[in-house]
Amino acid sequence: MTLYRLDQIVLKISGNAARFLNGLTSNTLDKPLNAFLNQHGRIMATFFQQQSAEDEFLVAVPPATREDLLQHLDRYAKLNHTQIQTTDLKAYMDVDTAKVLFKKEDIPNQISLEQFTLFRLEQGLPLLGIDYQPQEFILNLDENRYVSYTKGCFLGQEPVSKVHSRSKPTRKLVVKFEDKCTPEEKLSMTSKATDPATGRVKGFVFVSNK
Repeated sequence: MTLYRLDQIVLKISGNAARFLNGLTSNTLDKPLNAFLNQHGRIMATFFQQQSAEDEFLVAVPPATREDLLQHLDRYAKLNHTQIQTTDLKAYMDVDTAKVLFKKEDIPNQISLEQFTLFRLEQGLPLLGIDYQPQEFILNLDENRYVSYTKGCFLGQEPVSKVHSRSKPTRKLVVKFEDKCTPEEKLSMTSKATDPATGRVKGFVFVSNK
């Protein structure tokens, strides 16, 4: 087990938790990644998730999204009799298994930031607030990781399904070598790291999906 601490706040969701999350998130609850969307299919927060008890889920969200997200979820939580609490748990990525673990204790990072960045690039795992921002259309990311088209209705489903079935998103977030980028792409590239196999720099960049 090789851990790196994520800059995330861990929320505990309980009280009709599965029903609450199913209606407001784009993916199924057995997947490691999910997203809260607005009615236009745009990201309020992407998050790591884990069921922690029969009627309880833990979700790790970026600190910058917390205030707007809780305000967005508040009315739905009241209607559903759901409680959302901020915990003192920490979220760690185990780079050996590519799974997020939630722990009470403080554990020093066991790899460097550059090593963790390279791991994320190899896994195709961008982070909200670093590689993309809130209000990004969810299908501009890796839709297979964040969206289920068989789970039933969720907030933002209509525009997401329409683009998925009738067209395609106008741009896509990909991992690309810097020497293959246009000048504009080089300027917007994030999470850059040197690939040890080739010595070339790569990072996340939005490219045209035409």
